[in-house]
Amino acid sequence: MKIFFAKDGSAVVIRKPIEDDAEKIILYSKILFASTDQVLTMLEEYQISIDEEKAWINRSLQNPSALTLVAEIDNKIVGLLFFVPSTKLKSKHTGEYGVSVHPGYQNLGIGKALVGYLLDWAQAHEQIEKVFLNVFESNTRAIALYKNLGFVEEGRHVKAVKQPTGEYVDVIQMYIET
Repeated sequence: MKIFFAKDGSAVVIRKPIEDDAEKIILYSKILFASTDQVLTMLEEYQISIDEEKAWINRSLQNPSALTLVAEIDNKIVGLLFFVPSTKLKSKHTGEYGVSVHPGYQNLGIGKALVGYLLDWAQAHEQIEKVFLNVFESNTRAIALYKNLGFVEEGRHVKAVKQPTGEYVDVIQMYIET
């Protein structure tokens, strides 16, 4: 667990989730998916039960090479990060993560703190040598954050996403060595 103060002075707790967080994570996810087109999942396709969420939390907690974090302010989940290591022998030195911040709590340093926690954690795990993510090319704020943290672009999936408007968006893969 880590506590830091956001840019607005709010105390933010970053910690691993527990089963009792399942309902709050589902609510957080629904708010996120309804608020942005910068994530792959759309609200109408997000159909997860509390039991399924609890199982996901437990799988993450039981895998010493995986990491899931929540950020909370006043007992409300305002950020989420998950890191999944590769399961293949030849690529188990790598892993992919995703991070998001509640739309009402963006630009407060929460995303940066979550990714910073992940990078510190990855450096302490000898097995993890490379951390990567995929980000929509249109998510310029996130790309700027990742570059500021030392991530570099290593590839692009052209027209990987087709928005409901019909607009195509490239997905950029970025990485950092730990």
